[in-house]
Amino acid sequence: MATQGEEEARDYLEKHRILDLFNNITAQLVFNRPEQPKRFMIEVIERLREARTTQLDYPCIFDDSNIIAIFGMLDPTKKGFITLAQYKEAMSILGVKSYDEYPSGAESDKIAQDTFVREAKHGLKKSSSTFKQVP
Repeated sequence: MATQGEEEARDYLEKHRILDLFNNITAQLVFNRPEQPKRFMIEVIERLREARTTQLDYPCIFDDSNIIAIFGMLDPTKKGFITLAQYKEAMSILGVKSYDEYPSGAESDKIAQDTFVREAKHGLKKSSSTFKQVP
């Protein structure tokens, strides 16, 4: 059973998204493997701080080409769409927790590439922000 202090610590970490921040920085380090990891971590935090103000350029290991490549792997016959189940699985693999579960095309079980890319980028932006969201 967790003590009151442990619960307060967990609430604090969740409220300020500290674990998300550490996970983001760790993923960036492993993906980029910079020569100067401490300097790199500082740069990631600086980019996050700037992105918080501008709402642009969140540090993320996935760029448009990666997202399009994932769509391409799910659509090897180049039909131009994937199923809703594939879409949801891809979002999970990307680590996107917040996305439209029934986007345009869901009713016909055909999610187009542009819809997939838009939703993935939006979800990755939210996942990568790693700071407390102000209402």
